[in-house]
Amino acid sequence: MRPVVALIMAVALSGLTAASADSPGFVDPDTARWEVQTATGADVFYFGEIGDIPLVGDWDCDGVDTPAMYRTSDGHVYIRNAPDGLADPQPFWGRWDDVILAGDFNGDGCDTLATYQRVSGLIHLSNSLGSEPTVEYYFGIPGDKPFVGDFDEDGVDELGLHRESSGFVYMRFTHDIGFADAEFFYGIPDDRLVAGDWNGDGIDTVAVMRPGDGIFYLRNENSLGFADEQFEVGDPDYVPVAGTFGRLQSPPELQPRSFTIAATGDVLIHSAVWESAQAYAGAGGYDFLPMFEPLRSRIEAADLAICHMEVPLSKDNRGISSYPSFRAPREVADAIAAVGFDTCSTASNHTIDKGVQGAIDTLGVLDSAGLGHAGSARGPEEDVPSLYEVNGVTVGHISYTYGLNGLRVPVGQEYTVNVIDEAAILADAALARELGAEFIILSMHWGNEYQPVESSFQRSLAESLLADEDVDLILGHHAHVVQPIDKIGDEYVVFGMGNLISNQRTSSRRVGVDDGLLVQISVTETGGGRFVAESVRATPLYVQADGHRILPVSDFLGAPDPSLESVLQTSFDRTSERALRYAPEGVTID
Repeated sequence: MRPVVALIMAVALSGLTAASADSPGFVDPDTARWEVQTATGADVFYFGEIGDIPLVGDWDCDGVDTPAMYRTSDGHVYIRNAPDGLADPQPFWGRWDDVILAGDFNGDGCDTLATYQRVSGLIHLSNSLGSEPTVEYYFGIPGDKPFVGDFDEDGVDELGLHRESSGFVYMRFTHDIGFADAEFFYGIPDDRLVAGDWNGDGIDTVAVMRPGDGIFYLRNENSLGFADEQFEVGDPDYVPVAGTFGRLQSPPELQPRSFTIAATGDVLIHSAVWESAQAYAGAGGYDFLPMFEPLRSRIEAADLAICHMEVPLSKDNRGISSYPSFRAPREVADAIAAVGFDTCSTASNHTIDKGVQGAIDTLGVLDSAGLGHAGSARGPEEDVPSLYEVNGVTVGHISYTYGLNGLRVPVGQEYTVNVIDEAAILADAALARELGAEFIILSMHWGNEYQPVESSFQRSLAESLLADEDVDLILGHHAHVVQPIDKIGDEYVVFGMGNLISNQRTSSRRVGVDDGLLVQISVTETGGGRFVAESVRATPLYVQADGHRILPVSDFLGAPDPSLESVLQTSFDRTSERALRYAPEGVTID
């Protein structure tokens, strides 16, 4: 969040000395932070949610104004009467496109609510917070900007309008249809008007905040003329308010929501890998846990950990096979879950190596291990984005592959696996957003095998997808070598994370296939409730030939075995160079 600077100058405003004088205040819509000038100095507090529209009124008739916030998403006004704490009453009021206004419209000393319809100039007002509108009339023309004040010193608040097209302020002294009772030229287009009794004489007058020059201009008369006082404000986005405030305190400061993601490369189970698992198991069966165990601390530390299950899994460990048509033992899923993974992307070129039934069996095995999945489905009802609640944030996950090694799913069962199509990806992302996802992750099985630089297809598609408001992060697989991390706009793409586990070994043609990358991504809520990946921490991984343990390289540098030390250092340097090829901001290597 951007810092909030002090908004109220040391108030030497000549007209603010009377006890009943109104004080100016400002609200940051991006943080729900208020700062108002009270008799005892500047008062700073938080109230409401980001994006709420602020109001001020004497809601409980005690002579002291307190804040309220209008939440357009639910149509409620949240009113705070106590000097600390959350909202007390929560009346439902208005439509999302109405302007909500506060004022004492009958002079009884209690402020209530009114709405101004932008497109018609129709005003609805009520003299009781919990009641339906009791007065209805037209004033002004579409596009006028309304404000409320007691302009004629009769103890009753009335409506004023600022017409940007003419620069005039129009005021009515009664709540009925008719022309303005007073008008004068004041302000310019884009000014934000607020009325208050700045000098305590019982008459509300107009002040403006001018975003273009960051100045608050105050008048003590409703007439043509220059401002009587002016002072700087901190940010052009602040909303001006006015009231006679008591001392206010904040409820606990709103903290931006955040979460972390851990993601890794291809799970590719060759025969040599499952033979190592048999050796670990000893008396029969398969034990993959020793291979994944070195990752545990990093995976468990993440709020959401995502693997990429490239190969089908056997539901009963029959028909185990390796390249070119894979089927891996079911215990792979158990080991992945045991070290802390939460879910796996499953769309790959090997998803239907064993047909549609093989894809169905894989999802059943993942379910049994307690792992989520995205990218393949057992039926059309399951062919939807996966959603996860992560630290109070709804995170969406979708997964796609470039192809299926020449295989085809039967007609009518295309839901079985997602094949890359830009329009389909964006439709899925939009659906995830519609279903409530606040941050959307796209896993992509793409690129050219054994090439440490992304293809032109990867680059152009990443740029197009990240330009869409519904795709927030891309995680890449398939190349079997580490590819670059880049930042496009303010969003990251990890083009390729190499292999998490396999039996591929570095050769003159396949350099770095025994390398992998674990990325730990920090995501934070920004203004307006949007979530952005703020940083990426990349950990080089290396798969040992003997036993296929997956080593976070930095944890094992300095090992007693000099030959392993040399191999790990070479792997670390190679992975670092490839991952940081573009040196994107916010990416570090450990």
